Amino acid sequence: MSITSRTTRISLLLIIASTFSLTACSQSESELTLRNTAEFVRVNTPTNSVEERLVGLTGALVADATDVIVAKNPSSEAALKEAGDAGLPVLPITSQSKTLIKKLGAQTHTSNPQGRAKVDTISSTLVLFASEPTKAETHLLRLTGASSLTVTRDPRLDQEAQVLIAKHKRVVSALPQHYPAEVVYRKATVAGDTYLLFDNQHFLAMYGHPSGPALGVLGEQGPKASVARVNTLVSKYEKSAPGVTFQPAFEIITTVATAGPGKRKDYSARTDISELRPLVDAAKANGITVILDLQPGRSSMLEQAKYYEELLREPHVGLALDPEWKLGKKGKPLQRIGHVNARQVNEVSAWLAALTRENVLPQKMFVLHQFQRQMIRDREDVNTNHPELASVIHVDGQGPTGAKIATWKHIRKDAPDNVHWGWKNFVDEDIPMLNTTQTWQRVKPHPDLITYQ
Repeated sequence: MSITSRTTRISLLLIIASTFSLTACSQSESELTLRNTAEFVRVNTPTNSVEERLVGLTGALVADATDVIVAKNPSSEAALKEAGDAGLPVLPITSQSKTLIKKLGAQTHTSNPQGRAKVDTISSTLVLFASEPTKAETHLLRLTGASSLTVTRDPRLDQEAQVLIAKHKRVVSALPQHYPAEVVYRKATVAGDTYLLFDNQHFLAMYGHPSGPALGVLGEQGPKASVARVNTLVSKYEKSAPGVTFQPAFEIITTVATAGPGKRKDYSARTDISELRPLVDAAKANGITVILDLQPGRSSMLEQAKYYEELLREPHVGLALDPEWKLGKKGKPLQRIGHVNARQVNEVSAWLAALTRENVLPQKMFVLHQFQRQMIRDREDVNTNHPELASVIHVDGQGPTGAKIATWKHIRKDAPDNVHWGWKNFVDEDIPMLNTTQTWQRVKPHPDLITYQ
């Protein structure tokens, strides 16, 4: 794949039209003035048409042109001959093309304008396609000297794509979903220096609240000691399961279910971000993944998640929803086990996925606690297909081992696709609590996330 360098001038062809967008993404976001210098460019095609994509790609690859060829079918032999002879881009006759060309003052032709044309292109670019480029797109690639790669699987799992992306300073994505390629470009990795959380590795989490030991083992010591303790837990599992990779994690209760209604009348106390910061920051400094756990009471789970957006913007911080503590408008804690529906879950996951995607953050863990089938109503409709999230159903019942394993098997039946699985060991409530070797040998398949409370 050769790349031809050409003189670059920002002035002309195809920036943003009302029916498609060309977004230049760099650490300093600017769609227009930085179009030429942006490192990663997203070509967005809302209607998914090849004409729309060609217009967007032309805007991404051509910096300046005095003339363009227009044709009803840009991939026809006649159109390509005229464009090839003239050394010009070829565009479809569409409202997008017409509006932009008129706005920018480009001269349009249906045939070779015989030598008066000039084109300056943006050099050293790799273009990512989801399918083979059209003939018109192939002409554009040759004209601009851009390289191309047809991506047939998630770039986060595609070594060839990762190598090629790493070799190019500028990448243009014409993929249906830009996020997987962009995190590869940005090298936005998760624990274990990989792009997917559960890429041949398992997580071991300590659960609790920084206020003290009443809500779990994470509150039994300060941040520094918690880091040491969870790393000791990792070492124990590594001895119990040689050759298996384990990563440390903290699951921090951020909103705590309360017996009284509280100032918001929602039976859920929100922990100040300042109280959570020491654990979150200690985790970041030591390569530990964080999961923020919501016990929402009568509150909206989405509202509570947004309250902690500052922390969720951190690259190592994910989110957990605890339906046990989700109450109806008149519900109170401990009267019955709570529940959520797919719509409530999906609005949170959609928001979290968008936050992750828009900020090009590493994949985030999205955990749903469940030990009764009724806790997640219409579970089959839960969206687990966000590439920005690794969805986990965490089976967190307590009690005798036999009963817990029976619950594990029951909850796993008829689960949505693309789900990972979590298991919880209760230090005081399990009778008895499984040790590390027993947990690894008796809970099958092996849990992706093992939590201690």
